[in-house]
Amino acid sequence: MNAGRKQPWWASAVLLAAALAIGSEVLTRWVLGLGTPPLYEADAGYEYRLRPDQDLYRFGNHILVNRWGMRSEDFGKTKANPSERRIMVFGDSVVNGGSEIGHEALATTQLRQELQTTLARPVTVGNISAGSWGPGNWLAYATRFGFFQADLVILVVGSGDARDNPAFAPLTINQPTHKPALALEEAVTRYLPRYLPENLARMVSGQPESPPANQTSALASGPDPIEQGLDDLRRFLTLARSEGRQVVVLHHPDRSETETGRMAAGHAEIAALVEGMGLPWIGLRDSYRQTDQPVYRDAVHLSAAGQRTLARELLRVVTPLLSADEPVASSRRDSRRDVA
Repeated sequence: MNAGRKQPWWASAVLLAAALAIGSEVLTRWVLGLGTPPLYEADAGYEYRLRPDQDLYRFGNHILVNRWGMRSEDFGKTKANPSERRIMVFGDSVVNGGSEIGHEALATTQLRQELQTTLARPVTVGNISAGSWGPGNWLAYATRFGFFQADLVILVVGSGDARDNPAFAPLTINQPTHKPALALEEAVTRYLPRYLPENLARMVSGQPESPPANQTSALASGPDPIEQGLDDLRRFLTLARSEGRQVVVLHHPDRSETETGRMAAGHAEIAALVEGMGLPWIGLRDSYRQTDQPVYRDAVHLSAAGQRTLARELLRVVTPLLSADEPVASSRRDSRRDVA
């Protein structure tokens, strides 16, 4: 009789391995929040951006990306209501927030909600940003898409943006272009390598080695990074304030700049350019220092409290500028041409 026969050892091992795999997948997906990364797309003009039309949850945070690749509610190219006010906020990972900051916690989302109450009229706020974007990215995006009939353009810039120029390198594992089949796959290829030696980490993640020396030298022999960055910034700001738009530039200091008061390389050059163009140049250091809760979640990026602080400063700056009865640019053709 076979009723009393024990299960083969290998069958028990297979069942145990399957249970461990399923349990690990459930843990990784539903507890750690992996498996649903925001996706990116490369572009020959502005380098890369978040892929349009995404609505997902990451680490428990709601990530919303509209048709224009912005971390904002969706809106049309032009105003549907003549009383509508529009603000386009350009920046990098600080404005973008990353997956650690949900849609409702973004400074731009909070700004829109507050302005709609304050102004008692429709308000659209576009969050035009991506990690490591700089002047060349902002210029290329604005040249491609325009400013969406913005009444006000705000740029949140860091000192390092003076030399943060597009590289047009292949997208890395931190800018995924497709959803992983398993949350475990993402855990192993994207996050595990951070805790491994460099050579082993590269094997696990599948990332290419650093550029060869001759390629690095060729890149170094190109235009001076600061000259290129400042020229792109000048062209972007010139384009932004065309056709009657108001433009404001805010400086986001990193943690070290906030704590020490010593601004990093690039700050003086950006400040001189902005002020030389006659544009408002507003530093955020004092506001950050006066916030009771921790403003930073790392050396550069804002925590949820930091996003609230940024939202308050944006509200303080833009409210008087948008209080006029007539919009600035609603009846004018939005420019998409480049600036020489």
